[in-house]
Amino acid sequence: MKKILFTTDFSANADKAFSFALNMAEKHQAELILAHVFDIPNVYNYPIEYNPSEMKSEIIKDWQRTLKDFFANYDTKVKAKFVAIEHPSIVKGILSIIETHKPQLVVVGTRGKSRIKEVIFGGTTKDLVKHSPIPVMAIPEHTVQKDFNKVLYASDLRENDIQAISKLVQLVEPYQPEIQILHIHPDSEYEGIEKIESFKELVKEHIDYEHISFEILRSDAIFDTLYRHMSQDFFDLLVMLEKERSSIIDQLFHEDLVKKMEFKTWIPLLSYNEHFLDATDDKDIKKGDAMAH
Repeated sequence: MKKILFTTDFSANADKAFSFALNMAEKHQAELILAHVFDIPNVYNYPIEYNPSEMKSEIIKDWQRTLKDFFANYDTKVKAKFVAIEHPSIVKGILSIIETHKPQLVVVGTRGKSRIKEVIFGGTTKDLVKHSPIPVMAIPEHTVQKDFNKVLYASDLRENDIQAISKLVQLVEPYQPEIQILHIHPDSEYEGIEKIESFKELVKEHIDYEHISFEILRSDAIFDTLYRHMSQDFFDLLVMLEKERSSIIDQLFHEDLVKKMEFKTWIPLLSYNEHFLDATDDKDIKKGDAMAH
């Protein structure tokens, strides 16, 4: 991984997210891109003699200086770049930065002080996961920065999961964590054990990493069960693959579930999506995956 994008609104939660981004940049010896998306109508406090283009240029310089000052508070040898852009949509602004600077990961906080419509837990994050061409790591408000020693990959044992796990191994390899692949199936589904045994064989065939284990749980309350499992085993990172057909991220960030879990969720969420995997197609893995189904 050569570049990591960190986006900030300068809130306390964004500072927490930065600790994760910086740690990963140090582990991977990657360049860190610090970015801020602003909206000019919210900052019309500049002298009247500025024309719009001059005002925008000055605001960009001001935010870049703020980003540099923020970064200067950290003692690190990581190479950094500072980017500020104007856009009325936080998500579209981040996507334009991704398109221009080509990072391999974006790190965001899940709460902040930005526009109210995009501050609620899951708002910006859900939209970013759905549309981002790269993986998104979302850092919850109540998390504490530490290394990834225990990683949980929640899987439905289908399609691109093998490829996503392969990408995950590359990302967390500097930490050498335990990776547990968890499948939760409803009581009405009787093929769970058989499916995970087949999935194990695919993982062994395509992924060269020793510290992978498997767990299967039976429950109709998938997310309640997931939350209990995370709580009991003290995982440091939850990983999911957003699939267009199943839209697990939509379910995870459903308003009712968010209200129930938002003050209890402390584990960073790493999300891949099928569009990203299609763009980084591993033909051997996909062929093996297709054979399993």
